[in-house]
Amino acid sequence: MNDLDRFIKAQQHNYATALAEIRKGRKRTHWMWYIFPQVAGLGPSDMSKFYAIRNLEQAKAYLAHPVLGKRLTGISRALTRC
Repeated sequence: MNDLDRFIKAQQHNYATALAEIRKGRKRTHWMWYIFPQVAGLGPSDMSKFYAIRNLEQAKAYLAHPVLGKRLTGISRALTRC
């Protein structure tokens, strides 16, 4: 498994739900860690640690990824429209 596969696997069944919740203006389920990953060292939970972005190179790779980058951009745009 490459460094970004964990995000693809986690989003496989939940991205559409996360996007729908954002569009409705209310988050109801648990997906924040792998939809909006944070920098390593910020979150104390096991989930935030597992889905943390470890360094600048990984952040760039996430944004450049044809699926993950598109999804992050799309859901971020939806969030700004709420």
